[in-house]
Amino acid sequence: MSKEAVALTFHGHPEKPTILHNLGNCLSTRFQRLGELNDVEDAISTLREAVDLGHPDKPRPLNTLGYSFKARFERFGELSDLEHAIVTFRDVIDLTPRGHPEKLTGLNNLGTCFEIRFERLGELRDLEYAISMFRDAVDLTPHGHPHKARHFSNLGRSFRHRFERCGELSDLNHAISMLRDAVDLTPHGHHEKPGYIISLGNSFITRFNRLGELTNLEDAISTFRDAVDFIPRDHPDKPNQLNNLGISLLARFERLGELGDLEDAISTLKDAVDLTPHGHPEKPNRLNNLGISISSRSERFGELSDIDYAISTLRDAVELTIHGHQQQPMHLTNLGNTLLSRFNRLGELSDLEDAISRHRKAVDLTPHGHTHKPGYLNSLGTSLKCRFQCLGELSDLEHAISTLKDAVDITPHGHPSKSGRLGSLADTFRARFEHAGDLRDLEHAILLFSLAASDPHGPIRLRVRSSQHWISCARRIHHHTLLHAYSVAISLLPQLAWIGLSLTDRYSELGRGANLVREAAAAVLDSGLPETAVEWLEQGRSIVWGELFQLRSAYEELSSVHPEHSRRLRELSAALEHASSTREKSLSTISEETQIAAQCIKESLRQEVDKHHTLAIKRDKLLQEIRGLPGFEQFLLRKEFHQLRASAHTGPVVILNAAESRCDALIVLADVDHVIHVPLPKFPFKRCAGFQKMLEKLLGHHRAVLCDDRKGDPATWGCVSWESFLSVLWNDVIRPVLNALAFSTGDLSRIFWCPTGPFVFLPIHAAGIYGTRHSQPGNKVSDFVVSSYVPTLSILVPSLTPTVIPSDDLRLLVVGQPPSDGLPPLPGVDIELEHIRAVIGHSPSVRTTLLESSVGTVEEVLSLMQEADWVHFACHGIQDAADSGLCLADRRRLKLRDIIALSRPRGGLAFLSACQTAMGDEHLSDEAIHIAAGMLFAGYGGVIGTMWSISDKLAPDVARDVYTQLFRNDTRPDYRDAARALHEAIGRVRETVPFHIWLPFIHVGL
Repeated sequence: MSKEAVALTFHGHPEKPTILHNLGNCLSTRFQRLGELNDVEDAISTLREAVDLGHPDKPRPLNTLGYSFKARFERFGELSDLEHAIVTFRDVIDLTPRGHPEKLTGLNNLGTCFEIRFERLGELRDLEYAISMFRDAVDLTPHGHPHKARHFSNLGRSFRHRFERCGELSDLNHAISMLRDAVDLTPHGHHEKPGYIISLGNSFITRFNRLGELTNLEDAISTFRDAVDFIPRDHPDKPNQLNNLGISLLARFERLGELGDLEDAISTLKDAVDLTPHGHPEKPNRLNNLGISISSRSERFGELSDIDYAISTLRDAVELTIHGHQQQPMHLTNLGNTLLSRFNRLGELSDLEDAISRHRKAVDLTPHGHTHKPGYLNSLGTSLKCRFQCLGELSDLEHAISTLKDAVDITPHGHPSKSGRLGSLADTFRARFEHAGDLRDLEHAILLFSLAASDPHGPIRLRVRSSQHWISCARRIHHHTLLHAYSVAISLLPQLAWIGLSLTDRYSELGRGANLVREAAAAVLDSGLPETAVEWLEQGRSIVWGELFQLRSAYEELSSVHPEHSRRLRELSAALEHASSTREKSLSTISEETQIAAQCIKESLRQEVDKHHTLAIKRDKLLQEIRGLPGFEQFLLRKEFHQLRASAHTGPVVILNAAESRCDALIVLADVDHVIHVPLPKFPFKRCAGFQKMLEKLLGHHRAVLCDDRKGDPATWGCVSWESFLSVLWNDVIRPVLNALAFSTGDLSRIFWCPTGPFVFLPIHAAGIYGTRHSQPGNKVSDFVVSSYVPTLSILVPSLTPTVIPSDDLRLLVVGQPPSDGLPPLPGVDIELEHIRAVIGHSPSVRTTLLESSVGTVEEVLSLMQEADWVHFACHGIQDAADSGLCLADRRRLKLRDIIALSRPRGGLAFLSACQTAMGDEHLSDEAIHIAAGMLFAGYGGVIGTMWSISDKLAPDVARDVYTQLFRNDTRPDYRDAARALHEAIGRVRETVPFHIWLPFIHVGL
C-alpha cells in the first residue's frame, strides 16, 4: 500500500516526503524481520529521498535513515554504514530541541552507534561518548515513559562494556542495577523484553567471570533460558540468544564439570551458528564459542577428531574476524590454546609454533589495561614454557617466566583466574629448577603453588591441582609447609565433590584427589601426630556419605544457641536432599526409558538440575554465615579427635591406613585420650596392593562384572593358597593390633575395622592361621573379636537426638528374586525365604510381622522399606560404582541412589544376601561406594553384606542361623546383635566349606 501511495503522489506534493518516510520505515522494519538485502537498500534510498524533499519533521526520517544504516552494518559489517549512521544521528540531535520526541530517540541511537564502533575498533573514547548519550537519554526520559526501560538497558549495557575494558567493579554493579530496572519496567510479552533479559544475563556472566560466584552463573542461565523460550526459532535475534545460553552452559561445565551442560552447550551453540547467515558480523564470535566448546569436549574425552574439529572452527572464526575488531585477540587466543592442546597430544612442532604466533599477536593487539590482557599473557607464557620443554631453549623459559609474572601482576586481587595464573607461573619456576637445580626456584614454586591453592576465589579444581603440586614440591625437599599443604588439600576435597552435583559427578570429581588423604596421614604420622592423622582420615574419606549424613543432622549445638539459623539450615538441607533425590531418580529413569520418553525426562531434568544448584548455593551461603558466628568457625567442618573418640563406645575402632611410604594401624578407644599407633613395617604398601591383586587371582573373577549366580565358583589360584594369604594378614597386620589391645581369646569383644586403600578389599575379619595344627584358639582373629566394618568413624557416633522407642511389633521385609529380573534363577532363594518364615514362626520373640514383596518392582520395594524396621534381600547384586544395585523386577535395579534417598529413623538391620553388596570401587576405595554403605546412610544401624560373589547353597544356611540367633529370646530382637549372630553362623561352617564360600559374609556398622 505504501509503494502504491508513493507511485500515486506526484513530485512536489506536500505529503510526498511523509509517504516516502512511511514506506522507508516499513521496508526497514521488514528487513529487520526477514533479512532481505533489497529491503534495506530500498529503505535507505527511499528515506534519503524523504529527507532531500524536505520532510516537515526532518528528524523523524533522519532517525529512521540512521537506523537503517545501522541495521545494514549489523548485517554486513561495512564500517562506512556505521559512520553514515553516526553522522545521521548527530544531525537528528542537532536539529531537535530539548523536549522534542525525536531527541530521545536520536540520543539513544547515537549512543548505540558509538557503542557498536567501540566493540568494532576498541576505542575507549567511543564508549565514553556512548555512556554520555545514554545518560542524557535516561535523564531526559520521565518516569512512566514507554522508552524508559530501553534507555536503562542501553546505559546498563554500556557500563558493562566499560567494566570489561577497564575492570572497575562499580561499573558492573551499575550495569546490573540498571538492567534489572529495564527488565522490571517492561511488561511480559513486550517484544523488547528478551533483549533486556539477554543484556542482564550477559552482565551476570561477566560478574561470574570476575568474582567466581555461582549465583551469578545460575542467574545468567535462568535468564537466557527465559529469553530463548520467549522468541520463535525464525526470529533474527534467536541466534544471539542461543549463543548467550550456550556460553553460560559452557561456563558452568568448566566450573562444575557436569557433562550434561557440555552436551547442551555444544548443541545450543551449533544451533546459533547454523541460524547465523554467512557474512553476518556475529558469525566469527559464534564460531569461536562453538570451537571452544568442542575443544572442551576434546579435553574431557581425548577424541582427536574433536580437536581437529575445534581447530577448524576456530580458524574460521579468526579468518572471518575483521582486522582491528576488538574480539580478534580473543579469537586468536582460543585458536592458539587449542593448537597447544593438539601439540600436547601429538607433538607436532608446527602446532606449537602456530600457537605461539597466535598468542603473541593477541597480546600485541590488546591495549594495556584491558581486562583480557592477563589471560592472553598467561596463554603466551604457557605456550613458551611448552616450547622450552620441547626444545630446551632457556630463553623461552625466561620469556615464559617474565610473561607469566606480568599476567599475575595485572590480574586484580580476588579475580577467579588469579589462582590459575599463579599456578602457571609456579610451574615455570619448577621447570627451571628441574633444568638448573637452583633450590631458590623450587622454593619460589612452592610459595606460588601455596598462594594458588589457598586463594578462595579460584576454581576448586585448579586449587586442588595446585595443592597437589605444592605437596609434590614440598616432599622433594622436606619443606616446612608440607603438612600445611596436605591440610589445605584435604579441606578442598568436600568442595571438589560439591553437594550441588549429581552422585556420579561427585564421585568423578573425587577421583582427582584419590589417595591424597592416606598420604597425608602417613606424612603426619612421620611427624608423630597420630591424632591429627585420624582427624584427616575422617575428614577426607567417605566425603559424599558424610555430606549426605549432615543433611539429616538435627544440628543440636547450633539449635541451642542460634535456633533461627538452625531452623533455616534444617529447612534448606531438607529441600536440598529432596531436590538431589528427585534429580537422581530422573537420572536413573532416563537409562531405563525409550529414547522419546528419555527426551521428555531430560527436559524436566534441566529444571531439577537448576533447582538443585540453587539450593546448594543457598546452603553454602548460610553455612558461611553460620561460620561467622562466635564459636561456630568450624561448624560441619573437620571434627577433632576428642569428638571422634565417641565412635568407639561399643568397641575399639581400628583404622588401617595404606600409603606408599608406610602402612599403619590407628586404634581409637572411647576412654583413651590418644591414638594407639601400631606401625605395620612388615606390610608395606606394595605388599598390601599385591595382596589385593592376589585376592583377585584367588577369586578368579574381575570386579564390576555382573555375577550370574550366588554359587561362588571355585577359585583358580595357581600356586597361591588361601592359607598362606590369610596367615600373612594375621601375622603382619592383625596380630600386632590385637597385641596392642591386649585382647585374650574368648573375650569376643566387638571391634570395628575401618580400612583404607587396598586394605578395603582384604578379608581382615578372616585373618588367621588355618589347618589342623593350628586348631587351638589364639591363631585367628575370630578367636579374639567379633568383627564389623565401618566406612567412617562418624557413622558410629551416637546421636544427641533421642531415638524413637521401637514398638513391640517388628516388621521384617523379605525380598526374593523376582522372576522378571532377566537373570538366571537362584534355587536357594526359595529355601532361604522358607527358613526365615520358619524361624519367625517358631520364635518365642515378641510379635513379628513378615512383609513380603509380591511383584518385586523398585517402587513396591522402596514403599515397603519405608514401612519395615528390618529388610532382607535374597537376589542378584551388582557392584557398579554409583549404579550399584540389587536386581529386581522388569530387569531394573534398586540402585544406590534410590537407597540413599530413603529417609527413615536410625536403626534396624539390612541383610543383603546377594553378590558384591559390600565390595567397593577399586578406583575410589576410600569412598565406600557400595550398597551396604548406602543402607547405613539410609538409616539402617547395621548391615550384613558380601565382599564378593556368594554361594547359593550356603546363603540360606547363613540366613537361617543368623535369624535363629537373633530371635532366640522372648524380647524384641536387637539389630546390634547381628554382628555376633553372623560371627557364630560362620563359625559353624568355617571348617567344613572352602574359604571362598564363607569368607565374603561380613557385618558393616553397629
